[in-house]
Amino acid sequence: MSLSTALVFGKFMPLHQGHIAMIDFAANHCERVIVLVCAQDFEPIPGPQRLQWVQQTFKNHPKVMVEYTEVQLPYSSESSRSISEIWSRYFTERYGNQITHVVTSEKYGDYVAEYMDIRHVLFDPQRRQQPVSATLIRQNPFTHWKYIAQAARPYFARKVCLYGPESVGKSTMTVQLAEHFQTCYAQEMGRILVQDSTDCSIEDIRKIPEAHAKEIQLQLLNANKVLFCDTDLHTTRVYARYMFGHTLDVKDWIEQVNQYDLYLFLDTDVPFVQDGTRLGAHCREELKRLFIKQLEAHEIPYHWIRGNWDQRFEQAVALVKEKILEVH
Repeated sequence: MSLSTALVFGKFMPLHQGHIAMIDFAANHCERVIVLVCAQDFEPIPGPQRLQWVQQTFKNHPKVMVEYTEVQLPYSSESSRSISEIWSRYFTERYGNQITHVVTSEKYGDYVAEYMDIRHVLFDPQRRQQPVSATLIRQNPFTHWKYIAQAARPYFARKVCLYGPESVGKSTMTVQLAEHFQTCYAQEMGRILVQDSTDCSIEDIRKIPEAHAKEIQLQLLNANKVLFCDTDLHTTRVYARYMFGHTLDVKDWIEQVNQYDLYLFLDTDVPFVQDGTRLGAHCREELKRLFIKQLEAHEIPYHWIRGNWDQRFEQAVALVKEKILEVH
């Protein structure tokens, strides 16, 4: 006797809790589930990215198999009998008689089942269990954050870089902001890899970008809408040139991870404190000039954070709300 096999297909743009509930529902009704991620070139979220989300979410589910297609067939936001017939022919060509059930939340599931001579199992058509849609999430991901699949959240999370020369409070403020906004932060890996600035080599500097990028990727997995990052790749490049006259080249993926939505530039209007890892107070103003030059050379906008510690924190909170949370 052949296994009962459910087909769940869609764009999953992005994968959300409604999709997950539907796939689990299909797994409860059939002995196995094929999830087909359907993509086309013009769509706003790349297909391979969506495939990765579904694979990651169901990687340990014994009944679920995730597949991918970029077949150029028509789509419609409405349930269309003619479009359903075209897709039904494609499913039959791809799977033969493997599919016994199709699971959807839409009327087109009836049409697909009819053309394929299989059963349509309707799941929560009124979206009472998970009142959300992928369109709503794309329009305002932060409003619908709780419905976004955990695997997809790093794609929508925004990154804030705490930037500036030595001893301006970047590390302290990074932690404070993460606590205030109930999220995660990426620590400065340079402080971990190079604990003594007087005993630092260019080889030590070269290790920092990859370590810092991996720290960002790790913390993004659990970030709540925004991730605060203590320094960035530009910081490391400034130090490489300042200390060793070296131009730092990195892999493309490290460059990509080091793209930020907001730069907070902490000014030097606070006392310098030597903690044993810093070059010294005599370097701070020159480093500040180089940090400004670095951002301006790359046409990166930034916002000054100045004043006493309380004022600096208040400015940072206000900017995060205005520039990040209130516009997404």
